Amino acid sequence: MNKTAKIGLVSISDRASAGTYQDKGIPSLKSWLEKVILSPYSIEERLIPDDKETIEKTLIELSDQKLCDLILTTGGTGPAKRDVTPDATLAVATREMPGFGEQMRAISSVFVPTAILSRQVAVLREKDEHSSLIINLPGQPKAISETLEGLPSKGVNGIFAAVPYCIELIGGPAIETDSRFVKAFRPKSAPRPQIIDSLIIEPEGKADSSIIMLHGLGADGADFAHFREELSAFGAPLANTRMVLPHAPYIPISMNNGYEMRGWFDLFSLESTEKEDAKGIQETFKLIRRLISEEESRGIPRSRIILGGFSQGCCMTLYSAVRLEEPIGGFFGLSGYLPMINKEEIEHVGEAIKSPIFIGYGKADSVVPPAFTEISIKYLNELGATNLQAHGYPGLEHSLNVDEIGDLADFLESVLRSK
Repeated sequence: MNKTAKIGLVSISDRASAGTYQDKGIPSLKSWLEKVILSPYSIEERLIPDDKETIEKTLIELSDQKLCDLILTTGGTGPAKRDVTPDATLAVATREMPGFGEQMRAISSVFVPTAILSRQVAVLREKDEHSSLIINLPGQPKAISETLEGLPSKGVNGIFAAVPYCIELIGGPAIETDSRFVKAFRPKSAPRPQIIDSLIIEPEGKADSSIIMLHGLGADGADFAHFREELSAFGAPLANTRMVLPHAPYIPISMNNGYEMRGWFDLFSLESTEKEDAKGIQETFKLIRRLISEEESRGIPRSRIILGGFSQGCCMTLYSAVRLEEPIGGFFGLSGYLPMINKEEIEHVGEAIKSPIFIGYGKADSVVPPAFTEISIKYLNELGATNLQAHGYPGLEHSLNVDEIGDLADFLESVLRSK
């Protein structure tokens, strides 16, 4: 369930494979997958001519040798003599999956009557040690997106919603999707993908909101096991809030001579942000997107999902407030700062910056200099934060106090009462 998915992309075109025409199929597929899939995956690409034997050999190689869990082809699915992709696909199949072809034609028929001429198929190729799902897609980028994603505004489901569960049923890894684009179908009885080891504290009743809380360097999620009760004591309306407390992985920390401890990214110095672990920060950001999407898939509206963090967790919370494409219920960052300031990785600012943001910090903090936080507050405002409140607490070091918890409780009340 936790291994990386491998996806084969095959563009089938005489002209593109000969170099006389720019292939649009694979770039379109890669762009769509990058937008929709949140879990780790790798890609194998092939650009080949409309030749039945070549297509068969390519599909067999990707399935049997490269061990692709999913293979998507584009092109060659019409009635013309050179359109042999479905024939080659059926030739290497062990079983056909007719529902995919039926749905693909149903989607296309919304736009063109010629959809009835499409011969797209989907099949399984099964071996004792490995199985692949192979799907023929149309050749045009717009049609590829519509086929995979569907037409929600017209009540038409895309085919990719059924792909992750199909992959799991044939023994492949879990594939997580961004529910804004594709809400993957899984029956209630199916095990949920494990994104990261987490402490999850459910409310007594049905959850109607979620707080994802990221701990600091060297700690773990259990540090905030009683945070809901502490906030509730100050009036925060969290009786029906699910607490998601992930444990960061153990990684070498350069500042500590490479000693491994739980951390969201590597840290080089507490005195300067000149050198930062851009790759680690971006990987954790991808993880945060998955955690948010998972809460949405469990029925929590995006407007009632709140991301918070302390110290390093605060850094990732503020980074997410800048980078997430769409708003969530709110963000709160405690005793941290915004990483990657003035770096190209943060040049893209998403709409989440307009979400409510709470920042609290100690003015006597000897771990994260207060100046780091204050610079971050100014920069967030410059980036477009229109609903940001910041509180500096005199005498507070790198920890929390009752004043900060009380102010945060008021912030959470204002956020949750308004949704």
